[in-house]
Amino acid sequence: MKGLTTSSQEKQGWLNVFKKQHGMTIIGRGGRIILFALPALAAAILVHAYWPRVAALPDSVRFVQPVGYLMLLPGLVLWATAVVQLLTGFSRGEMVTTGAYGVVRNPIYASVTWFILPAIALLTWTWVYLVPSVFLYLGVTLFIGEEERQMRLAFGKAYEDYLARVDRLVPFKKL
Repeated sequence: MKGLTTSSQEKQGWLNVFKKQHGMTIIGRGGRIILFALPALAAAILVHAYWPRVAALPDSVRFVQPVGYLMLLPGLVLWATAVVQLLTGFSRGEMVTTGAYGVVRNPIYASVTWFILPAIALLTWTWVYLVPSVFLYLGVTLFIGEEERQMRLAFGKAYEDYLARVDRLVPFKKL
């Protein structure tokens, strides 16, 4: 971009986040996945708020509640790292395969599915937040295939190698 200053180049790069890259938007299939899981999350919140006795975990296993804090930290780190990497890589039209994306192909969904929602369940001492976690997993399983097909077309062998090396939703599964 000849003639642009560094700040203008950075601004232009961030504007690319809103443009399609390789035929895809930054959201990918996220809209469908979230819409699939959102009713389960809304139901969990309602059950927790209006029927706390129904939502409560048994007191006999309350000793595991502090594990929620231990799960929340890696979940938030994985999620935040993935968001930063996605924003940076997507705006450049690059396939990101390191960092959070070297651990799991869909680290934003994985962090919420395996760490954040289960941590919330433990910290609030309710089982209901495990239900949207299951729906999020199912949503990714059902809808991510189209995004993966687009990635194959865009990045070819590099993406095929990535598929063989990194699992879709389970961190470190293929290592």
